[in-house]
Amino acid sequence: MPAKFRINLEAVEYYLRTVQKNFEHINDRLDMRREAMRDEIVENMLAGYRYINNLLDQDLSLVEQTGLHHFLELNHIVLCGEDLKKRKDFQQHVLATADRFYSQKEFCIKDLRFWAKNHQHISSWKRAAGMYILHVSQPQLFFEGNHRTGALLMSNILVRGGKPPFVLTVDNAKAYFDPSSLAKSTKKDLVGKLYKLPKIKKKFAKFLEAQANPELLIQAS
Repeated sequence: MPAKFRINLEAVEYYLRTVQKNFEHINDRLDMRREAMRDEIVENMLAGYRYINNLLDQDLSLVEQTGLHHFLELNHIVLCGEDLKKRKDFQQHVLATADRFYSQKEFCIKDLRFWAKNHQHISSWKRAAGMYILHVSQPQLFFEGNHRTGALLMSNILVRGGKPPFVLTVDNAKAYFDPSSLAKSTKKDLVGKLYKLPKIKKKFAKFLEAQANPELLIQAS
């Protein structure tokens, strides 16, 4: 079945470029400072959103068996872009990332898929928030680029559910980065799973819904 909606890539680029221009000011307001938003980061994220649109056209979920290698590819895109030469230069890292993704003992894609299967009937906001927070808390799914890959994961979930994708903006940056940093410092141990992470997920789901921008969602042709 063809996708009903796609991501408005022109709007995505506008918001990401605006964040980039204002990033020093944003960074000054964060609980934990972030690395500078270099051109390479913006370009790789734009490539990631384009990739998500291709997945939407195929009606692919990133946590179904047919979508797993696409999920892994998104992490490669946000870190290395689409340059095949750069991929070759980072081949060892690419292979190690794949091994971690599929086989990490403490947390791997199998665990994220298990959570997704058990939460199929909750709202798209709660589903996106839950998978994102689980993804970025400790231990994380990938070595690097978890937040950026997670933003793309959320966008795939949301747009498949008829909701606008998540895109970083000047207005939502602090409300996105601060709970992301909190989640990153939270372990998936008993206390984390029972008390800390559910609270973060609940607040994050409300944030996603509150900041949703219909301009970022377009009808598929």
